[in-house]
Amino acid sequence: MTFWFTVFFAILIGLTLLAGWKWYAMRGADVGEAERQIFARYTLGLALFWLFVAAMYFGAPLLAWLK
Repeated sequence: MTFWFTVFFAILIGLTLLAGWKWYAMRGADVGEAERQIFARYTLGLALFWLFVAAMYFGAPLLAWLK
C-alpha cells in the first residue's frame, strides 16, 4: 500500500467511526429537522462510498479476467 492510500483509508475509517458514534449519540435525542437531514445525507453518502469501494475491490479481479 502506498502512503496516500493508507492516509485516505485512515480518514475514511475515522469518518465512518464518527458517523457511527454520532448515530449512537442521536438516538432518541430531540434534534432539529435540518440537523437530522444533514446527518442522513452524510450517512447515505458514506454508505454509497463504501458500496462503491467494495464493488471496485471485488469487481477488479472480474474485470481483469475479462480482458
